[in-house]
Amino acid sequence: MDSMNSRETGGARDAKERIVDAAVARLHRDGLTVALDGISLEEAIADAGVARATGYRRWPNRQDFARAVLVRVVREADLVPESEDTLAAIRTAVTEVVSAAERGEIHDPGRTAVVEALRIATEADHHRLAASHQWRDYLALRVTCEGLPDEDLRGELTAELRQAERAFAAHRGRTYARVTRALGYQVQVPGLGEDASLELMSSTLEAMMSGLIISGDGSGDSAECFTSRAFGAEVDGEWTAASYALTSSFLTFLAPPAVPAVDADLRGVLTEL
Repeated sequence: MDSMNSRETGGARDAKERIVDAAVARLHRDGLTVALDGISLEEAIADAGVARATGYRRWPNRQDFARAVLVRVVREADLVPESEDTLAAIRTAVTEVVSAAERGEIHDPGRTAVVEALRIATEADHHRLAASHQWRDYLALRVTCEGLPDEDLRGELTAELRQAERAFAAHRGRTYARVTRALGYQVQVPGLGEDASLELMSSTLEAMMSGLIISGDGSGDSAECFTSRAFGAEVDGEWTAASYALTSSFLTFLAPPAVPAVDADLRGVLTEL
């Protein structure tokens, strides 16, 4: 008897999860409309292959169903930028900077390396997120969350959004700071300690990244590029509007090393990246 009850409980849980899965998949496919009447329990039941009676028994309250779907959208949004491929590209760029410095073609390899590192990191980050349907659905939910008429749902989603954003901003801050610290730069805002400076930098970049993606500025494979020796770099870099804006903002939070890096220093940096 206990085994039978366990199977029934498991089956009920599976049915509920399949219905929510189906609703989230439909939202990602068709685009997110943040209105409770835009999330169809009937369609989700059909997509999930669950009996209609079973579906309505699991979700007698459509508002609770909409809440579960929207919370899942937030929690499953892929907010953490991939970094291993980006770090490999940065290592290659720093190696090229070191080689150019050894040939006497670059006089401030540290500055050039940090600008190139940021150019690569910001462009990769922006491109991946701009192409992510999950991220766009997340942004749509964040933008319109405050207009939801259900106060409890609005409060729950706001808390979920803030938690996701804090985790994302902190991860981005740690990733970028890891690269710049290896090159001798520090995230430093006058009057703030290191942790507070990093938090401010992370939240600023997160807001700018979101704005660029929402506006579509510099997004996608067709983004217009230009070549520039920007921000004191001594090599040509391929920039987009997004990478240029994000790097410019990031640099305002950086304090350069007291002693400029030399070739040998940068060789050692490669083992830290």
